[in-house]
Amino acid sequence: KNVQEWVEQQQSGQEGGGEGAPPAFLTRRKKSFKDTLIYQVVDHVSQAAKVGVAVIGADCLALIGKLMGNDHDLMDNFSRIFSKVAYTGWITHRLQAFKRYLLRNTLGKSKIELGKLNIIDHLLDGMIYSLWLIFLLDFLEVQTGMAVKSLFSVGATGTLVLGLASKDIASQIMNGLTLHLSEKMYEGDEVRFSDGTSGVIVKMGWMETMIRSSDELVVGIPNTHLSGQRVYNLSRTPRSQVKQSLRISYNDADKIPKLLEAIKEEIKEACPKLITDGSRAFRAYWQNYEDDHLAVVVDCHFTIKPTGDEYWSNRQNMLEAIYRAVKKTGVHFEKAVKS
Repeated sequence: KNVQEWVEQQQSGQEGGGEGAPPAFLTRRKKSFKDTLIYQVVDHVSQAAKVGVAVIGADCLALIGKLMGNDHDLMDNFSRIFSKVAYTGWITHRLQAFKRYLLRNTLGKSKIELGKLNIIDHLLDGMIYSLWLIFLLDFLEVQTGMAVKSLFSVGATGTLVLGLASKDIASQIMNGLTLHLSEKMYEGDEVRFSDGTSGVIVKMGWMETMIRSSDELVVGIPNTHLSGQRVYNLSRTPRSQVKQSLRISYNDADKIPKLLEAIKEEIKEACPKLITDGSRAFRAYWQNYEDDHLAVVVDCHFTIKPTGDEYWSNRQNMLEAIYRAVKKTGVHFEKAVKS
């Protein structure tokens, strides 16, 4: 009926010289089945059933062990421990997913807000799993008689070995937490470190950071190695600089003033995002007398991020503009002499 009414409105609109807007039921985007409440309910029931089957399987294994004559105390508590770990682990996993859903719907979609979402997400994950671990340890102590202190009652040598082994791990985790809270970089940012390492942040973990370089190789760098370095976040830099040095022949020294003016004119025409309001340098100047050439430097700034196709395309436009100015004024470059 709704479709028929809309068709009649369209026909009457064409006769009157106009068209009616399509109704909401035609323009409304159909929701994916995975986003419906029915799918979520069925999916949770299915997951709970799988956990239940695993618990029944553990009960069967414990019963088989007893029938085979294994009367160890652990066998008596095996099914109970397994069921507690399985059910609480599944609930913890679902809480983690629900937490992530709430965060994504609370924060915005900008890169900075998504970066903050990852930080909060990692911190809450640590809290949730820590509470789960504390609950399990308390269950082992109260329900099964396995005291928590017995898990840590090792000798002096064992304590020393455990302390030395966990020192680096704890250091990496603390450095990872520091990197997350500093907000210097987020996943997806293109960065460059003071040691020359550069690329796109693929994943920021607690112990290491994954970086994809320009050759598509992904490398994992320990957070302890990154924490003390200077970070240049190219994705957050709204402006870029292109600086070019020219080697001009001594025979064309009298043409340099005209060359400098021509270079500025050509760059202004070729690069619309050139900064010319005086807030950034826009220079073309005769820099120095060298042994075999005259040094000319062109220094420009643009309202373009120093990364991506737009930057490289603009850089090429600037170089082409310089070449056109050189051809227009009849200036010749001086080749570098290799010693």
